Amino acid sequence: FILDSSPDRIYDIIFNGGDLMQYSSVSADTIYGAGSFVLNIRLPSSMSEPGEHTVSVSIKERPSEEAFINTLVEVGSVIKVFSPYPGLYGELSLSVPNGNINDKIPVELHVINRGEQMLNLNSVYVDFVSSRGNIVKTMNFTPVEISFPGDRYFRKYLDTQGMDAGNYVSIAYVSYSDVTREVNRSFRIGSLAVNITNYTNSIVSDGIQKFYVTLESLWNSYISGVYVDINISNNLGEQYIFRTPSVDIGPWEKKTIESYFDTENLKGNYTIVLNASYGGKSTTIYGNLSVIEKVDLLVYSIIALVILLLLVLIFFVVRHFLRRKNK
Repeated sequence: FILDSSPDRIYDIIFNGGDLMQYSSVSADTIYGAGSFVLNIRLPSSMSEPGEHTVSVSIKERPSEEAFINTLVEVGSVIKVFSPYPGLYGELSLSVPNGNINDKIPVELHVINRGEQMLNLNSVYVDFVSSRGNIVKTMNFTPVEISFPGDRYFRKYLDTQGMDAGNYVSIAYVSYSDVTREVNRSFRIGSLAVNITNYTNSIVSDGIQKFYVTLESLWNSYISGVYVDINISNNLGEQYIFRTPSVDIGPWEKKTIESYFDTENLKGNYTIVLNASYGGKSTTIYGNLSVIEKVDLLVYSIIALVILLLLVLIFFVVRHFLRRKNK
């Protein structure tokens, strides 16, 4: 159906693809204003291939000839038809979202009977495998019979107490007759931690300068009010301390904080200590900061420019020499 359309609007009915196109037809190719059309699909007695078959149809507004620029509307839909597999066939899907330590993560296994016979399950379970390849937990479900057409959801909570933070793979196994099918999904268990992954390690001594710190959350929840204290010192006893603005970081998010500090009296190499504070915890890293004088930077730029000009000059001299030699 096309509603809320003026009579001068023209819409084309278009097939966009799908293996059911050969069996499909529409009652009208064009609609003027508000109206409707009927999609007919004459399915054969049997499909050559089992599984999902589709046809895609869209309604597209035809551009007006009264204007150079038009805003056009196109709405489409995909019609799906499933042809059963011969004999026994179970289709599996698994959902395991990310969570945190000491959380209870919902685990959902969906089994659909896509075959032509009753699916009598022998065993249903999910293994949880750590990044080291060890099975840390197994979740068992009660086997059932699934008629055709029919499906069954298996749902439980994974208690992460005693599990380490990190990356995991969940592998669901479903067996029936002499067949075992499996499906896997990766997920993460977070800990309340924020890593400092990058920071400004080279800066020009020229008054107030920008300083960047990149943070990465390892927690599956929002962390508010994260800030970094920065301590810059050298072996001459010079010390400079400043704090970045605070930011909120989303689950597993990487975020860069932009800050400023005065570099006027700094020169040379310094030791830098960065301490990120969040949720009553902290992360500290150590590194180095190189402070380059503005004059030195200008000298380096001039030297680089001179070298570039010399290379260009050498290139033209060599090319001229080769041309004369070839003549």
